[in-house]
Amino acid sequence: MREGAASRPELGVVVGCDSDPDRPRYGGTRYDSREPMRWRGLTDGVRRAREIGDEFTDDFGNPLRITWCIRSDEQVAGVYGDPAWSYGQFAEIWQQMSAGGDELAWHPHLWRWAERDGCWYQETDDGPWIEDCLSNGYSALADRMSDAPRTSRMGWEFHNNASMNTLRKLPVEVDISAIPGRFVAGGPDRDGSVFARHLDWRGAPEEAYIPKASDYRQPAGPGEENGLVELPMSVFRSPSLSAVAALRRLPRQPVAQSVTELAHLAQPLKAYITSNPYVFGRLAAGQLVRAQRRGHAVLVTAFHPDELLAGYADAGNSAGNFRANLQRLRRLAQQRGVRLRFMNAREALDSINRAAPKERVA
Repeated sequence: MREGAASRPELGVVVGCDSDPDRPRYGGTRYDSREPMRWRGLTDGVRRAREIGDEFTDDFGNPLRITWCIRSDEQVAGVYGDPAWSYGQFAEIWQQMSAGGDELAWHPHLWRWAERDGCWYQETDDGPWIEDCLSNGYSALADRMSDAPRTSRMGWEFHNNASMNTLRKLPVEVDISAIPGRFVAGGPDRDGSVFARHLDWRGAPEEAYIPKASDYRQPAGPGEENGLVELPMSVFRSPSLSAVAALRRLPRQPVAQSVTELAHLAQPLKAYITSNPYVFGRLAAGQLVRAQRRGHAVLVTAFHPDELLAGYADAGNSAGNFRANLQRLRRLAQQRGVRLRFMNAREALDSINRAAPKERVA
C-alpha cells in the first residue's frame, strides 16, 4: 500500500447471498405445491458467483467475500423433515465456501402452509408461530454447523417486533435485512401464494443500530442495549427508477399490487450486485460519497444464486452484471480516492466499531 493510503477513506463491501431454492421464474417449484424444491442455484449458481468473485481483489489483496445465508425454517422442515436440510444436502459446497474465507449465515423465511388456500404464504401476524419457526430453524442449523451462524438475513427482508425480538434471544450478532424507508404492502403473486413480499422499514436509520424491543425500526435507548445489531442494506433514491422497477414487476404480480407500489415512488431503492450496472452504480456512488465525508462507510448488497442460472429470461445478464458491477465499484472507488475492503457481515460490524469508537452500536 502506498504512502498516505492509511489516511484515505474506506468503503467496506458486504455481499450477501439469499441461498434459497430456485424460484418459480427460474424453473423452481410454485408456491401452491408441497413437492420437493429445485436447487440448481446452489449446485451451479453458487460456484459461478464464487468464480466471478475470485476475479477481484480489494485494496488489501482480499478476494470478494460472500456471506452465504442458508435456508433453515418451517417451510424446509415441512417439505424435507429437517429445517436445515439444505445445509446437510449441500454440505460439501458450504464447506468449500467457508474454507475460502466466506461466511456461512442464516436465511429464514416465514413461509407457512395454508390448508384452506393450498399454498405457502408469508406469516406476519402470529407471534408465537414466528418465534417457533425462527428458534427451531436456528437451532437446527447451528446443530449441523461446526461454527453456529452469527449473521442472519430474513426472507423478503421482513421483520416485525416478534421476529426481531426472537433474534435478540439467539446468538445472532448481526442482521442484514433492513431496507431503510421501504414499505411494501404485500399480497398475492402469480406463482401461487396468497400473500408474500410484505415489509415495513419506514423510519429505520440508514446506519447500523441496535433495535429497540418495542419497535424494531428504531434504535434502542440507554439501558436497552443487547447483542444484536441491525446492519441495513444500502439504499438510494430515484423516483424515475422506482417507477421503472414497479412496471417491470407487472408481469409477475396482480396489477393492483403494482399500482399500490407506484404510489411510493419517493421510497428508497436497493440494488443487488446482479442489478443493471447503471442502477448499481447509483448505489455505489452514494456510498462512496458517504465514505469520503465520514472517512468510513459500508455498502451492503445481496443476490440470489438462481439469478446466475443460464437459460431463463428473467436472469437477463445477471452474471455479466455481477462482474460489471464489481468492475464499476472498483473504478469509482479509485476515481474518488476511496479504498475498498471486501468483508463479511461480522467483519463489517467490527470495522464500524473501530471507525467510530465513540458511537459504538455494540
